[in-house]
Amino acid sequence: MSNYANRYSEEFKNDAIKLVHEGGRNANSVAKDLGINPQTLRNWLKEEEKRQNPDSARILELEAKLRAEKRRNSELEEAIEILKKATALFVKDNRKP
Repeated sequence: MSNYANRYSEEFKNDAIKLVHEGGRNANSVAKDLGINPQTLRNWLKEEEKRQNPDSARILELEAKLRAEKRRNSELEEAIEILKKATALFVKDNRKP
């Protein structure tokens, strides 16, 4: 899976958002000047609005924790499957005369 989420630095994102908010320009204009997809910039603007709202910020934080726990759970389940297979092979090898 490619890593598009980290394609742009947080500083770049924040500067682009400032250009829209403080520069009085629309997202399409700023995106064109920066060479990014306008929808990407609009997504950043939506995320920023959510961060400004304390309830939304808490929800985002909990969602991030949930994603991390799901990822960890998946990794642990994979490790368990590998250990089960290794155990089965070990038991099988020990039964041979």
